[in-house]
Amino acid sequence: MVAGLMRPAVATPTLILRSQQPVVYVDMSLSALQRLTGVPPREVDAGGVSADALLPWVTRLSEELAGTPAGVREPLMRVRLLERLQCSGPADGPEDALEALRIIGAGGGQVPVEEVARRAHLSPRRLRHTMRSSLGITPKLASRVARLAAAADRVREGADSWARVAADCAYHDQSHLVHDFTDLMQTTPTGWLAEEGRNLQGRRPPAP
Repeated sequence: MVAGLMRPAVATPTLILRSQQPVVYVDMSLSALQRLTGVPPREVDAGGVSADALLPWVTRLSEELAGTPAGVREPLMRVRLLERLQCSGPADGPEDALEALRIIGAGGGQVPVEEVARRAHLSPRRLRHTMRSSLGITPKLASRVARLAAAADRVREGADSWARVAADCAYHDQSHLVHDFTDLMQTTPTGWLAEEGRNLQGRRPPAP
């Protein structure tokens, strides 16, 4: 499964795994994703697309990984993806949009649109047009996604309450945080935490 940028009301794919089924998850930049798939980022959202449809070679890679000892699957995956990237051409898309997305992400979604435009050497209007046409999202939506990602990171770092997470990530209040979880991830903060819990072993969950 290949998943791209979040969109409102678009749920991320739910995968049903067998007991002890090995899984490899790869998080990559949009430019790398476009180089591997040949598909503009605006055409792949968080709902996901079958990997077979975008990456004809992924079945062979899966078979190779399945026949490899568990301890070396991750480095093998890195090598094979780097080989594919080296054979692919540069991403065909405005660097301005990707730079703006980087600025938004680095600021945890808290950098005003006007400031993002200034740093990307664009007017606010041109920034909106460039991001919408090349990425399929607006600067406002990108900021919401980045802020939600920052909130998730705060939980992973051990935040003691959802109210503290909301305050640290510049949400108006806790209900605003809940709204973005529901709208962008189709779940609640506690629902997300229940799914993420396997990756947060040894950490105390935030208080309600």
